[in-house]
Amino acid sequence: MKKLLLVVFILFFFFGVSYAVNKDDLPVKITALVVSGNFHIKTDQILGVVFSKVGDSLDEEKVQNDLKAIYALGYFDDVKVDFKPYLDGSKIIYKVVENPILEKINIKGNTVYSTAEVLHVMGVSTGESFNYKDLREGIKLLNLKYKDDGYILARVVDVNQNKGVLNVDLIEGIVEGVSLEGNESTLDYVILREMNTNPGSIFNEEVFGKDLRRIFNLGFFSEIVPAFEPGSSSDKIILVLKIKEARSNTVNFGGGYGEKEGWFGFVDLSINNLMGTAQGLLIRGQFGQELTTYQFKYTNPWFLPERLGPRTSYTLKLWNTMGTDVYLTQQDEWHVGWDMTFGRTIREIFGSSISFGSERVEPRNGATFEAYTSNFIGYSFSLDTRDYWMNPTSGVYNVLSIREGWKYTGVQTNYLKLGIDLNGFIPLAQNQVLAGHAGFGIGFGDVPIGELYWAGGPNTVRGFSLDETRRGIKKMIFNVEYRYTFNETFQGVVFYDLGNAWDVGSPVPSDFIYGWGPGIRFNTPLGPIRLDYGLGSGKDSGQGILHFSIGQAF
Repeated sequence: MKKLLLVVFILFFFFGVSYAVNKDDLPVKITALVVSGNFHIKTDQILGVVFSKVGDSLDEEKVQNDLKAIYALGYFDDVKVDFKPYLDGSKIIYKVVENPILEKINIKGNTVYSTAEVLHVMGVSTGESFNYKDLREGIKLLNLKYKDDGYILARVVDVNQNKGVLNVDLIEGIVEGVSLEGNESTLDYVILREMNTNPGSIFNEEVFGKDLRRIFNLGFFSEIVPAFEPGSSSDKIILVLKIKEARSNTVNFGGGYGEKEGWFGFVDLSINNLMGTAQGLLIRGQFGQELTTYQFKYTNPWFLPERLGPRTSYTLKLWNTMGTDVYLTQQDEWHVGWDMTFGRTIREIFGSSISFGSERVEPRNGATFEAYTSNFIGYSFSLDTRDYWMNPTSGVYNVLSIREGWKYTGVQTNYLKLGIDLNGFIPLAQNQVLAGHAGFGIGFGDVPIGELYWAGGPNTVRGFSLDETRRGIKKMIFNVEYRYTFNETFQGVVFYDLGNAWDVGSPVPSDFIYGWGPGIRFNTPLGPIRLDYGLGSGKDSGQGILHFSIGQAF
């Protein structure tokens, strides 16, 4: 059996040429060039690569190069040379032994691509003369295709040809097992269910990269380092994830004073990874001179997967608020309500959700409005290619939302809101990102005051306090941020915001307000804590507003 090791092809070029007769006894002039032993490869193709020409003088170095050039065609198992007197000169006879015609090709170990695809990439087929050169190039192309498609562990490991039968063996990098290290709080299944790189699958760099992003986006880990260990055979590997957990449970408290709100304080308990299951709880209380509120929030990113399928999320919110909203109705009210949302990821980057809820509002302490109940149902559809949700550096996040509501007092009224938000993130250089947002919305019907669009404040146009905001059933908001990350904890921002909210007619550019300024972000288990100092349009320096919030502005 003739083993097609590449060294066989290479070593030929380092051997000298042995001649059938002593060329020193022959005339030095070349009078003919002939080829013997070729049955399928044309003589013209062979002689087309030699350096010796009729009429030249015999040159040993040229003849050696002739043999190398003929062998380099790849069609021959052996190439020799002979000399004979001919017409007052010398005839050079190139004696070749052709490789056999390929009658059968066996591909072993391929599961990613079919045998037909492998043969197409390699460019080899039966019924043709076996060619060492083409095979070597075909192996290179096949290895490159695997790599380009993300199968970085796949490669051809053995090739041999015997009597017209070509055997190609390859390995693709089977994941024999996935091992986790360092997840002391988070249960294994919470991590493993986010992975499409599972035991028995072929390791793919692109698929694994998405797995890591999903795991990071859980928000429980500060570091994940992958490693490979040998499996039970040469074509198998053990994938090891070395994990460093971040703090996911916090207790926060604080307070402050506002010109309208008076003194207020708050305390909240946030559990983002309840008993290591990725479920979340938030219990919050805020107490103040004007307003007291209690909130409860529960989240589950994999809600009833056996019934609803993978990656179906569920969120429940409950609230009870008493007091005066100094920025909206300015009346003493009691609000109690709930809402819940079901979300579903579709094909990795697409998502949809449905939400519904209800709120009861009643007057307190002599307030003059009539008690009412407000119900709503909402839908959203999203495209999300962000790398990391809490602090993206690339990708887009676009959301189309629809919300329909009903208000019941003595008379039933209803409203409809349509909105679209477009967010994009462009990496500029190391640690630098340009982020942009455009938001549009329109309402129809009797939109209640609590459902109006706003322009002004920490999440729309910074540089304006809440009592300076524009409100209406239509909105256009534009934001641009330059973000520079100093380290894992701090990020600096420069922003420019532009927008307006109004009720009637088309947008009037001169009515838009704008704000600009610097900001800083502190990364915490709850997400980035955001401090922005904005100077609004029409204000003098020194009249800026300091905004405090949690999470990026967009």
